[in-house]
Amino acid sequence: MLTAKQESYFETFGFLVMRRYFSPDKMKTITRQFDSVLTKDRSGVPFNREEQLVTTIVEQSQFFTQLVESDHIYKVIEQLMPGEFIWSGSEGNLTVHSEHRWHADRQGVAEVDYIRIKVMIYLDPVAKEQGCLRVIPGSHRLPLHTDLQPLIAQKADSCPQTFGVSGADLPCFPLESQPGDVIFFNHCLWHGMFGGWEGRRYLALKFAAKPTTEAHMASLRRWSPYALEPNPAFVNSDRPRIKSMVYVPFDR
Repeated sequence: MLTAKQESYFETFGFLVMRRYFSPDKMKTITRQFDSVLTKDRSGVPFNREEQLVTTIVEQSQFFTQLVESDHIYKVIEQLMPGEFIWSGSEGNLTVHSEHRWHADRQGVAEVDYIRIKVMIYLDPVAKEQGCLRVIPGSHRLPLHTDLQPLIAQKADSCPQTFGVSGADLPCFPLESQPGDVIFFNHCLWHGMFGGWEGRRYLALKFAAKPTTEAHMASLRRWSPYALEPNPAFVNSDRPRIKSMVYVPFDR
């Protein structure tokens, strides 16, 4: 699926954007399924301008489960991961906040050698000043990763006090996106969002390298406990790719 240049780009910069990855018809189906799961989660009540997060959106939908095991997602993760990988959950997000200050989902020296990948599918057009994901290329690696550590507090004054500019003015690469584009990024990559609006929708799929050390296990317990106790829909699946991603503890 990926070229050697794309793999090198991801390893170096920590992200990869696949433009027009899904067709308009496919995106219509993804959007329809997304809205259906979130409406069901609200018990049919119309969106009331409150933040909504569904952390098992994939497990609740056969369509999204099939999306995860499709070549478009599974085969790319297979190429970007150094070995076996496990499923670490999903998110269906209907957001209302205008900004998400700079942070790394997996932050710290102990984290950067353990690869985790997040896949973002935005259901609405997003731009630099209108809610797109902004990233700092290469910040998933040392020393840049730790150079940005003062921002982890995510306070309004963290960026001005550290670098003398607002969070929105910090040098970055804006991942502007149209429905159909798909973003793959390393969970240790520093990122933020500014200019968001009520009703901004995105689907997130999360994967982690299969843990092989106690440090990996400690990281999963801290950041991704779901991965250690996967949903029964995945545990009981007879689909080979889904079964391969279900974490099985060392002592079983």
